[in-house]
Amino acid sequence: MSAQAQQLTPAQQKRLQPRALTAEGLYTVSVNSVFLYPQTKTVVRDFDQGIYVINGRHADNSVTIKEFYVQVPDDIEVDKIIRLEDSEFTKVRVWYSVKSPTEHYAVRCIQGELVILGLVEGIIKIKGQVIGETETDPHGNPHSLAIIFDLLS
Repeated sequence: MSAQAQQLTPAQQKRLQPRALTAEGLYTVSVNSVFLYPQTKTVVRDFDQGIYVINGRHADNSVTIKEFYVQVPDDIEVDKIIRLEDSEFTKVRVWYSVKSPTEHYAVRCIQGELVILGLVEGIIKIKGQVIGETETDPHGNPHSLAIIFDLLS
């Protein structure tokens, strides 16, 4: 059997998946005018899907985790304003999720703007901001989000 025809083992497949790289730098979030500073920041470049993912995780206490997820295509134009309400069927995604013992939900940012202010491949340096509003959560409340990031992996 040729090398191309062989199936990959699960361990080999796992090695081919994109890895989240720990990022350093600014990652500030405002949820309903309450400022949060995520303790864990990661950046991923997925060549197969053609995207960059910027992820921040903030622990309010030992049991509640808030996560902020920004996904953009890897061919995004720098300084171009992206209207989130027009991005439903694109590779642009902005999510806010809450995980606690009593509730677990994720809501998508459906209105607002996303701008990538700078992008350098290789080491991955990405800078941008999101200002928008999410769809309603399970309690019927939308959330206003502002995310500012300037990260280096």
